Amino acid sequence: MKKNLFILITSFLFCLSMSGCSINKKSEVNNKKSLLVSFTVLEDIVRNIVGEEFEVSSITKPGMEVHGYQTTPSDLKRGAKAILFIDNGFGFELWAEKFVSNLEVERVTIANNLDPIFINEDAYKGKPNPHAWISPKRGKVYIDILLKELSSLQPDKSQIFQSNANKYKNKLNKIDEDFSLFINSLEKSEKFLVSCEGAFSYLTNDYGMNEAYLWPINAESQITPKRMARVINLVKENNVPAVFCESTVNSESQLTVARESGAVFGGNLFVDSLSDKDGPASSYLDLLTHNLNLIKKAFRPSTKN
Repeated sequence: MKKNLFILITSFLFCLSMSGCSINKKSEVNNKKSLLVSFTVLEDIVRNIVGEEFEVSSITKPGMEVHGYQTTPSDLKRGAKAILFIDNGFGFELWAEKFVSNLEVERVTIANNLDPIFINEDAYKGKPNPHAWISPKRGKVYIDILLKELSSLQPDKSQIFQSNANKYKNKLNKIDEDFSLFINSLEKSEKFLVSCEGAFSYLTNDYGMNEAYLWPINAESQITPKRMARVINLVKENNVPAVFCESTVNSESQLTVARESGAVFGGNLFVDSLSDKDGPASSYLDLLTHNLNLIKKAFRPSTKN
């Protein structure tokens, strides 16, 4: 009886010890400092720079439209635990100012260190276009800005961040080169990127293309018959081979443009949000590669990805 009792107590203490180890390990993970970012693309860029040194999470989830997102009490709880909030700026996150005003957290806004391209029509005329990351060339600027800010936040980890950033930029350089080579292979009349939202201004500017769209900045804009006709005529007159929409908005209007103009509907490009992990754009690099491959395929149907 005493022997059985001894075995029982020993087993209990062993289990308690193992449980304690698990709790301690979990505690170590949870003690990692938290960085909160506004959207999934930025989350991925930040994570590639900091590696395992911080816990990085996004307010918005994959597939979400970011502009008009409504923050929740759980977002505020996460914000209260974070040591830094990182957002894009240029009016991209319409909710960010109010969100941060309810928190005591340091903030880094990428747009504070970016040269903007301005919207040239509608109610948004004169305001900066926020979608700079869509150009691989500007994506490298995002990395430089974040590397500086994060190294300042954690100086003892700056060499780790620098090494991570260099490797990441090398991968981005390859996408930049591939896109440049493809665009340079197109005839002048083919260098039109027609989309639903005017989210590609930085891409078209950086690679010598022309941009056309159904609305300038967000999916809530009304598509007037005049604008629809203007885009259809532009596609016809310039023999634009394909038109595109974005993954977070309804593509029905652009399908109409394709039917009326005779162009191919090239598919949905990713802009404001990554896809889920099983989708074609589960990382920033995948997003850029997916967009490039979709444009290649639509403009040159014989081109293999």
